[in-house]
Amino acid sequence: MPRRADRALVTLCLLAAGSLPPLTAQSLPPYAPMNPLGYGRSGLETVPYRDPAPGWRLSVITDYANLIEIAEAPSARLTIDAELLRTELTISRDFGRRAFLFGGAGINGAYDGFLDGFLDWYHDLTGLQVAGRDQRPKNQYLYDLELAGGVRLTPPNPGEWLGDLRAGAGYRFTRHWQMAAWATIPTSDGPTGFRRGVLTANAITTIRAHFARRFTYEGSLGFGWAARHGALEDLQRTTFAQVTSGVRARFIGALHLYTNIVYHSPYYRGSGLRALDNRDLTIDVGGIFKFRRGPEWIVGLTEDLEPRGPAIDVAFRLGARW
Repeated sequence: MPRRADRALVTLCLLAAGSLPPLTAQSLPPYAPMNPLGYGRSGLETVPYRDPAPGWRLSVITDYANLIEIAEAPSARLTIDAELLRTELTISRDFGRRAFLFGGAGINGAYDGFLDGFLDWYHDLTGLQVAGRDQRPKNQYLYDLELAGGVRLTPPNPGEWLGDLRAGAGYRFTRHWQMAAWATIPTSDGPTGFRRGVLTANAITTIRAHFARRFTYEGSLGFGWAARHGALEDLQRTTFAQVTSGVRARFIGALHLYTNIVYHSPYYRGSGLRALDNRDLTIDVGGIFKFRRGPEWIVGLTEDLEPRGPAIDVAFRLGARW
């Protein structure tokens, strides 16, 4: 009898899943790097597939990240210990059935923080140890980069500052394929070490496919360019690549779950520090609440898959899309 009950329950679940209507149009949340060593060079981010819609569309995404990076080499050393805030506003509008324009701006922040104790407990619980946490006092800001040749970067705790403006255009070739290109304009008033300081040019192609009635796959391939600038210009790369692959699934009711893996090519070379010269590999996971009316609400978490590189230990995400 228990086996029959189990089989009956599985059969009912499969029938219920099969009776669901096809997925309405949906996409993954946007993603952009947060570490100042990353976003201070590259303007690449994801541009999720945008379905045709009348009027203006709006999204607001807030990331709050805890960063600890300690690296040493015979001729170089790096310590970054901070909590970072970024709130990005993006607006877009269709022109015809296929073309659209989009733009955005943001506010960034860096702080002593308050999460170190909680994250120590979290890493002890999960068994995921982060090198460097036991070498720094809790909740104290420090950004110190020293390289061969006397190059040193020690920006003070900046508080809040404006980010760069973004402006671009996109084109939907089919219901499953989209391309977009945009530029970031160096309008940020952040200190050296927290801003790009140059214009960047970026392009990305995004594909999307629905399968098994409740799943959506979304992947992208992007390329970017930024001129060399500032104290680290001899080490800076000028061209970048980004590859993403992710899935969104309708779980139950209004709740959708998503996972997105993001690869970004190295930002620097020849510094002698793996924390600067390595690629980024990050996972973005979370939930999306999609009700019949109102915006999509996004709650997520991003974390490094590889512990050495100019990425973020952990970042918490909260956002909404209309």
